[in-house]
Amino acid sequence: MLMDFAIGLARCPGTCGEWVQGARKGIPFLVDCPIDRFSEARVALDMHATGWDLPLGKTKALQVLELLKDDLGLSSLSGKVEFLQQLPEGKGMASSTADITAVVAAALLALGQDPVPERLAHFALRIEPSDSVMFPGITEIEHVQRHKHRVLGPSVPALFLALDWGGTIDTRVFNARPGLAVHYRRYETEIARAYGLAREGIAQIDLEKLAVAGTISAQCNLEINPKSQFKPFVTWVLQKGGLGVVTAHSGTLLAGVFPLNDFSGQEVRKNLRLEAQQRFTPEYLDLFHSHSGGIVVTKEEITKNAG
Repeated sequence: MLMDFAIGLARCPGTCGEWVQGARKGIPFLVDCPIDRFSEARVALDMHATGWDLPLGKTKALQVLELLKDDLGLSSLSGKVEFLQQLPEGKGMASSTADITAVVAAALLALGQDPVPERLAHFALRIEPSDSVMFPGITEIEHVQRHKHRVLGPSVPALFLALDWGGTIDTRVFNARPGLAVHYRRYETEIARAYGLAREGIAQIDLEKLAVAGTISAQCNLEINPKSQFKPFVTWVLQKGGLGVVTAHSGTLLAGVFPLNDFSGQEVRKNLRLEAQQRFTPEYLDLFHSHSGGIVVTKEEITKNAG
């Protein structure tokens, strides 16, 4: 018989934590910080088989595929999922959001449907509190309740020197912490100030204002997510010509924010990495660029004679 296979490919950026995260009138929100690191998924659909072939441990990808099947009212939806690129997990780089988004976008594309960002966000937020990297530019989103979002503007060019000293944090566990609401309420005024600076930085393409906003928000976050190297790292970043820091509020990552123009040379970047490695001895260290956000998709259709 003749069997049709539809293949979708989608790539979703990760984040270098969040520029701002806190609460406004008790409603948690975040402002994402998309970077040039990605989760890229290839989904090969088979409408006539049963079960999914997924990499080990990708339970959230399986969850979103089952949600998709139910939403579309399909009696059967199956196939194979491969990840061509992946993000480190549990660090605060939006790995779960990027995985979920890339998979459901690829599946929708294979089905001939448009993977619009609002639809992708709807799927991701039904599984866990999620970042907003499926939207282009820098976006704020109420990631726990209500789920309203607002695109604030295009991404501002930046270089991030990201460090991690080990460990992982589960997003769902973090957002269910009993003291989180009290913590957010205590810092609402400071977070409002950080948010205002971030809005100005985005509108004016002013990285320094964004970095100051990121530093304020990161300092507030220390109460509930301590990072022992925070103060010496911030001091060092500023001494080296950086503008501030950005952190993973529900993760372990901490990154210095540097202007691209001043740190474009390979030798300068090499020395920056080397000194950071020697001084702070992280388990993980990398350099990222800011990214425009949003997904990239392609579609491929294959028809095979199965006998």
